Amino acid sequence: MVEIIPREPPKLSTGSNILFYLAIFLLCICVISYFVLNSSLKKAEAEITVLELDLTREMSPEKISLEKEILASKNKIDDFSYLIEQHLEVSRIFEIIQKITHPQVLFSKFDLNSRQGALKIFGETQNFETLGQQILILRGEAVINKVNLETVSIGKEGKINFDLSLFLTPTFSKDNEQI
Repeated sequence: MVEIIPREPPKLSTGSNILFYLAIFLLCICVISYFVLNSSLKKAEAEITVLELDLTREMSPEKISLEKEILASKNKIDDFSYLIEQHLEVSRIFEIIQKITHPQVLFSKFDLNSRQGALKIFGETQNFETLGQQILILRGEAVINKVNLETVSIGKEGKINFDLSLFLTPTFSKDNEQI
């Protein structure tokens, strides 16, 4: 059917108008922000370039060689520090043995394997009782895990010759407080 009387066009709601103007406003803010951030980025890149040029001008060949020398020295110090940390302080075993040796026992030879923590001691004493006392003293020491009597023999003068194997604790050479 044909309409003779024209109708009014439908009116947009106020909520639609507000959303339309808000979208246009946000679009304008985004475009302006893009240009502001782009100009800031270009300024920052220019500043970085200037600072890099200043840095290369200040780094004379003498300073560069000095820096390389310092880095080489630092590497050597780091390597030395590592070696010192890995070093085993085995000389302390003599202090410990001296402290716990029976007065009538004479140790004549030591054979130390520091990596395995094994110490073989060759000694001499007056009688079996003294040897037994020495073994008990050694077993009571905190840094010694195990004591083995390897060989026993009677010497020409009637003295007792013996070989002992001592097995030290794994932390013996690292721990300074065990003496």
